[in-house]
Amino acid sequence: MKKTTNFLITGILGMSVLLGACSKNNSENPGPVDPVKPVRSKYVFVYTGKGEAAATYIVSTDDITKGGVSSVNNGVEVDAWSFIVQNNTVFAQAYNEQGLVRPFRLNEQGKVVEAGRSVTTFRTGVSGKVGKDFWIGGGDPRSSGIGELYRFDAVNLQISGRSTTDLNKITGTGFNAVWTGLFEVGNKIYLPYYKFKHTPGGRVYEGEYGSLDSTWVAVFSYPELKYEKTIGDDRTGFIGDWSSQQGMHQIENGDTYAWSTAMGDGEHRKSAKPSGIVRIKKGAEQFDKSYFFNIEGATGSKISRGEYIGNGKFLMAVYTNAGATGGKIKMIIADVFNNKVTPVTGVPVHEFGGFKLIVYAEQDGKTINYVMQDDAGEYYVYIINADSGTATRGVHIEGADGVTAISKLNY
Repeated sequence: MKKTTNFLITGILGMSVLLGACSKNNSENPGPVDPVKPVRSKYVFVYTGKGEAAATYIVSTDDITKGGVSSVNNGVEVDAWSFIVQNNTVFAQAYNEQGLVRPFRLNEQGKVVEAGRSVTTFRTGVSGKVGKDFWIGGGDPRSSGIGELYRFDAVNLQISGRSTTDLNKITGTGFNAVWTGLFEVGNKIYLPYYKFKHTPGGRVYEGEYGSLDSTWVAVFSYPELKYEKTIGDDRTGFIGDWSSQQGMHQIENGDTYAWSTAMGDGEHRKSAKPSGIVRIKKGAEQFDKSYFFNIEGATGSKISRGEYIGNGKFLMAVYTNAGATGGKIKMIIADVFNNKVTPVTGVPVHEFGGFKLIVYAEQDGKTINYVMQDDAGEYYVYIINADSGTATRGVHIEGADGVTAISKLNY
């Protein structure tokens, strides 16, 4: 087995390059799901095995409530570190200058197979889904200040648009805007960012940070991917983080909620403002000054990461110690309709060690499946009920050194 890119990368180095595309035929391409046939589904995981020469795999299982899942006679090997699921397809993105994107689906037998041509993009650092048929990827602007975006057609497996933006001009302060996520909000694309001035000659992540006590979001048009304006707030810190792909979600009623850790990923970027949740009302394109959910005040500690479940409830990880910016976390349910926090029972306190929570929210609006590593180094799925705040331990992901994604595909 070949050694693959480690997805638990800190201080990722990168440089964007021009977009291109190349075709790759595959006779096992299962194509889209036939709407006439009964819908069957499987859960899929992306994980890297243990050992010096371990590979990364996409594997599947019918049941996540018990038993185990592994790559033994199951799944496919991939050389990628980032994954996005759109149009019933897992897109595996390699993190290198020629960022190869490979599509995978389940065939009629429920096996994971490569599902069509690969496309070469640039090194993708942020990405987000748009509608049901597209997703957008963005390059690493930390040192260059040049924001490159591409629009990926998940049906036809091709690049369908791109843009370039001078991110220094967005801030107007001499600092570069470094985006920390990419989210569909209404008919726009919202890219939260922090302000950063790169140290000449230094590594890509070395430099001076600005506006740690403020929230900034760049609004882009869609599908043109052109910068329109910036909206801001001063009650918490910046949203998301480089490559974390979390921090904002538009919910069922059209309102958008955004949360800030108010600490970045360490003491050198810690904000003086509390860690909390802000809101943008449907169609407003500005922060709602009447709403602020102070999570740090309610729990006594800062948010680490969060993801949406449904019906106004978010699964959030908060640090176990007040003022901590790393280490052990515990899980809570944050109800943004009632500004209520419910501790999750059944998920043990554990070490946080990734860019984002590895979760899949079911369509019932109350169940979210959370992948975590226990103190023995083993990975399990915990099935969390947002209404009761309880969790049960499910499938064991056997032989995993790290898990980057969980989702569900139909076939």
